[in-house]
Amino acid sequence: MSKEDRIYFEKELTKHLRGIEYPGLTIRVVKAGVKFLWNKTVVAELDFQFVLRANSYTLQGRVFGGPIFECSQKHIPPYRSNIYNEGCFSFTTSGRQDKKFSDNVCGDIGAPKLDEVASMCQRIRRSLEGYYVPLIAGCIIPNHSTVQNVLESPTDYAYPAVFIHSAITCNPACIDKQMLDRLLSNNKIIKNKAFDLALFNNLQALYGCCTGPQDS
Repeated sequence: MSKEDRIYFEKELTKHLRGIEYPGLTIRVVKAGVKFLWNKTVVAELDFQFVLRANSYTLQGRVFGGPIFECSQKHIPPYRSNIYNEGCFSFTTSGRQDKKFSDNVCGDIGAPKLDEVASMCQRIRRSLEGYYVPLIAGCIIPNHSTVQNVLESPTDYAYPAVFIHSAITCNPACIDKQMLDRLLSNNKIIKNKAFDLALFNNLQALYGCCTGPQDS
């Protein structure tokens, strides 16, 4: 892809992404990306990354503010974060095989030819509106999908147990007994029994749930 074609595609993509909305948040489209604002402050972003050697684009996202993030800052887990930034959630589609952004197992989208630009922009918008915008939004303001998303990919969250606890603190209705049972038996969420299980003591008593993953 020539530099001129890349500039054209990214300009067209910016145009196609305008008008994306999500309740409770302001979404601002910027060059090769989307920013999420809560209370007039940027708290999350989605960025399209051009991979020169592959002549393709990947999508990256991270959350570094909002109610869940602010609540999570009150806790200091005794173990290392899953992610390499100061946010509470971070992902890249590179190498991801879920095909939510790309049809291939590498997780990237090939740079389009000029006559494919419009259709590619439409496809990217659909993937953002159908999956990635709700995913990011649920990491800012907890909803019915927030805990389920952690269960599906806990390593995308800095401290999964703290994140879920913070989401429940902000919105107790975002979890049910089945979800609680699943998270308490997940070693990728309960990484330190003494610390993590204590976060859910009240809920365990309420639901009569299990006590956590078994030692192997």
